[in-house]
Amino acid sequence: MAYDTFVLAACIKDIKEAALGAKINRLHQPNKHQLILRFYSKNGAGRLLLCAEAETARLHLTSNSLPNPAVAPLFLMVARKWLEGAVLQSIEQTPHERVATLSFLAKNEVGDPCIIRIIVEIMGKHSNIIITDEHGIIIDGIHRYDSRLSRYREILPQKLYKPPPPQKKVPPLFMDEETLAQVLLQDDWQEKVAVVLTRRIAGISPFIARELLVRSGLRENLLLEEAGSYELTLLFKQINILFKQLDAAAFAPTLLSYHNDYRDYAAFLPFLWQGQEQRAFPSMSEALDAYYLAKQQKTAFAKQQSRLSKALQQNITRLQKKISMRQAELLASEQGESYKEAGDLLAAHLYDVVNKSGKSGRGLEEVYLPSFSEPVQIRRIELDAALTPQKNIQRYYHKYNKCRKANTAIAIQLGEAQEELAYLQSINFSIFSAQIPAELDEIEKELNAVHILPALPPIKGKKTPQQNAALEPRRYISADGFPILVGRNNKQNDRLSLKIAATDDIWLHTQKIPGSHVIIVCQGKNPPQRTLQEAASYAVWFSQAREAGKTAVDYTKASQVKKPSGAKPGMVIYFQQQTIYVEPVKPEELKAE
Repeated sequence: MAYDTFVLAACIKDIKEAALGAKINRLHQPNKHQLILRFYSKNGAGRLLLCAEAETARLHLTSNSLPNPAVAPLFLMVARKWLEGAVLQSIEQTPHERVATLSFLAKNEVGDPCIIRIIVEIMGKHSNIIITDEHGIIIDGIHRYDSRLSRYREILPQKLYKPPPPQKKVPPLFMDEETLAQVLLQDDWQEKVAVVLTRRIAGISPFIARELLVRSGLRENLLLEEAGSYELTLLFKQINILFKQLDAAAFAPTLLSYHNDYRDYAAFLPFLWQGQEQRAFPSMSEALDAYYLAKQQKTAFAKQQSRLSKALQQNITRLQKKISMRQAELLASEQGESYKEAGDLLAAHLYDVVNKSGKSGRGLEEVYLPSFSEPVQIRRIELDAALTPQKNIQRYYHKYNKCRKANTAIAIQLGEAQEELAYLQSINFSIFSAQIPAELDEIEKELNAVHILPALPPIKGKKTPQQNAALEPRRYISADGFPILVGRNNKQNDRLSLKIAATDDIWLHTQKIPGSHVIIVCQGKNPPQRTLQEAASYAVWFSQAREAGKTAVDYTKASQVKKPSGAKPGMVIYFQQQTIYVEPVKPEELKAE
């Protein structure tokens, strides 16, 4: 992915066609890196996006709406002062550079006409959006910095604007084949040609360099020492063709796709992408809009996943500690049997113990008595010297009763904690197996309901989880024509197993492993073994056993699946089950109806 000189040129073409002569109605600053110019022209209303973020710096028309902060940043207030009501007169690209200058006819403080310029510099982490007057004096920059950050120039109000440092590269259309050879061969001969092209010739990005090699019929990793006159002739020809295409503004905006996910963009049809899924767009701006919208949605999805999982993980960690403590307490409470045996031994040998204790009946700190077990072992029993043997017997029985009661209570608490942990782990699995935002919204709603996550205030323009329509289960068709339904989360698992499934449908679930409920829709027929194995494979794939290989899957009639009173979402019990062992099936092999 590279917003190179070709992409910028294609975007400038779009802007000239749609916004030259347009009046700027309003400006917005969605974040500290972006500026939106809303305009109205003879072609209608539009938006121009300027972005100076390191990884996504760009300039293009957009139809996507972006949120606005409640308080306008200083840069936005300055931009509004000078540009609201201004008219875009021209937009030009610094030749073979990723720098664009937009000139506006505006009004100064006393209402006289003046020229205000916005310079968009797309330079990775040094990207910037700079407003200057007609004399090149900086009014403001979206990223300010002084000499402490850059010894070459300062981006501060009242400073004279100085362009980025020249890269001392050769312009591609002002050289012949001999010049190309001289330019390239002065570099390290062990270097790759693609790297040298990027380093020495203006307007060639790493992507363009590799594209030129492929168009020339050469290897992408060709070394300079392997490039003779024949290879350089081929390369020179393709450089001319590509840059003449640039000068003629003959663009073919394209996105590289992979399973409906956009991976890259280009201003032309790249030979590098031959054989891969591509999508053409009418304009570069529309292509970038689609690409960055998908990227934004993917980022928002990942953030929501992370937020939900983080809240859940805190509770999982708390439960794991609680379970460890209860297990230790349970182990300690099992000492009760030893106390009972001590009491029983003292009672059985009371006469001997009393004789050893003398007239006072006290003073003994320990006794050694034969055990009841076979073979007989001599057991040491500690005594409280201040108590009589009878009182010591009562003391041991009291300890036994106390441990027995504690054992019962701790076992109940341990079981509850383990059940809750299994429930939270099932939610965690649902979070990371979710594929669309609506699935995460349903999970968030579930976490709100069990008070693991506080409900968020609704975002303007976005439906809350409560407003979203209930998602349908994943639906597939087996090789034998039987519908197979797969739950997406705990609440949907309940709905699928207890409401959607008919009594004679087949219900499947991985054995003792969190995962989705799976239903084979039978419609009065008996599914063949092949369908049963397919559905079981789906159950393993949509479970925490996805990477575990062959896994046990239980299956039974849906009528044998019950939900105990008060059970957590997704938690059921089932009867008359059978077990099948299958491997998981990868998503690429699943065929949706």
